[in-house]
Amino acid sequence: MIRFLRGIRHALSGLVHAVRRERNFQIEVALGLAALAMAWWLRISPVEWLAVVICCGLVLSAELLNTAIEHLADTTGPVCSEQIRVVKDVAAGAVLVAAVVSIGVGAAVFLPHLTSIARP
Repeated sequence: MIRFLRGIRHALSGLVHAVRRERNFQIEVALGLAALAMAWWLRISPVEWLAVVICCGLVLSAELLNTAIEHLADTTGPVCSEQIRVVKDVAAGAVLVAAVVSIGVGAAVFLPHLTSIARP
């Protein structure tokens, strides 16, 4: 049980680091909170809530993994090899895929609600 709690503490430390120091993570948290606020305001269905929450978690998880990979790659020194560049680009690509999918899901969830409000 002690090892489990220690692991939780390390994970929380990583989250705190990302929130305090990683600009992209801060932006994605803000956008996720905006999406959750819009979901609450629009009173979306439970299934739509599930989709929005999963997408928020997907983007944040991808960004955390990307950050970890970038920090690890940066320990190789100031000389950036072609392989390190590819690793960092692929990790960033994973975040991009998660974000694009999330935008698509967000459009599918939110646009029908927003257009129904716009119609008299």
